[in-house]
Amino acid sequence: MEGVMIGGNIRCFLKLAGTDFQPDFRGKILLLEAMGGGVPQMVTFLSQLKMMHAFEQINGILLGTFSQMERDQLTPDMPQLVRQAAGPDLPIARTPYIGHGTDAHAAVIGKFYQISSD
Repeated sequence: MEGVMIGGNIRCFLKLAGTDFQPDFRGKILLLEAMGGGVPQMVTFLSQLKMMHAFEQINGILLGTFSQMERDQLTPDMPQLVRQAAGPDLPIARTPYIGHGTDAHAAVIGKFYQISSD
């Protein structure tokens, strides 16, 4: 997948919904990560993205870490939830290096990326 990176922390990103600051989804890679939140909260966030038609417009999703879900080994996990919400055809890639861990790296929002997906 390739495109300009948008997104970040899923909860914070969705605060832009319906505002002049909401990015255009067309042709983008949507980065999603979160520190807190369980399965019900993530399902709600993904449902909001679906209702915004984000999954129909983006070129793919890059999943960073979902700290609480991973720590608590919650199921279904975030890749499964995203696949359920986004459908079978949208490219999804994962990285353990974007999130809230001490080993986290930066992703430049607004930069063009080419990323291999699962």
